Amino acid sequence: MTGAEKMEEGVGHGQNGGHEVVGVGRDGMEIEVLKQMRAMLAKVDPTSKDTDDATLLRFLRARSMCVPKACKMFAEHQKWRREYFPQGHAQEDEIKDELTAGKFFMQGHDRKGRPIALLLGAKHVSSKKTIERQKQALSYLMDKLICSMPPGEEKFIVISDLKDLKLKNLDFRGFISAFNFMQAYYPERLGKVYALHIPQLFWAFWKLVHPFLDDVTKAKISFVEDDKIEETLLKDISLEEIPTLYGGSKELVPLELAQPPGWPQFKPVT
Repeated sequence: MTGAEKMEEGVGHGQNGGHEVVGVGRDGMEIEVLKQMRAMLAKVDPTSKDTDDATLLRFLRARSMCVPKACKMFAEHQKWRREYFPQGHAQEDEIKDELTAGKFFMQGHDRKGRPIALLLGAKHVSSKKTIERQKQALSYLMDKLICSMPPGEEKFIVISDLKDLKLKNLDFRGFISAFNFMQAYYPERLGKVYALHIPQLFWAFWKLVHPFLDDVTKAKISFVEDDKIEETLLKDISLEEIPTLYGGSKELVPLELAQPPGWPQFKPVT
């Protein structure tokens, strides 16, 4: 069964566009820390009392099951969402330049049901972007990916295509900021990154940025040789879900046109 077929079986929405992990038993330790976290949240952020277990467990795992640290992290996450996205998510007119750049795509699901994002690095020009605008666009992308997750799935994967990458596309501050942003507000969501068409100039950039990434994140990044792209992607993604750019059958779907279950109907940006 492909990820797309799993999606047709139904989606259970949870906190902030996420999903409850259905049919997963909790061990005694998880039950106890969840109880402690809910008790602590009731004092620091009563509005979060209905948050599903799966969401709280992601924040707990991100903080090595330390309840006070996870509670603080989650409360900051909730405060951030309420302040930055009073309508639930970033609005298309707020990130018009990011969307019209043609660098974000949503491309179905892998064999596990994880939604796939495709990013074209050569479409990113760091001098024209602000960090805050990039964060809004990333949030819009990740919220859509989360809405596309079938029941039981919590992670997404990324295909990062670096073909035709130039010096102007390399963005040290943006790169570090993006990963820090994901760890702070979308913990335990990134499943894997496939980096394709890697130019020589990228390796000098990678040497600068990789010390700022934790070992868990670095282990999720796979640098794929040019002659092994289709072979590598096929291990995790069916041919029907692989983008046509890489020998598959899936046509490119611009991020703004992707319509996951429950997402408001897209209104073209003018």
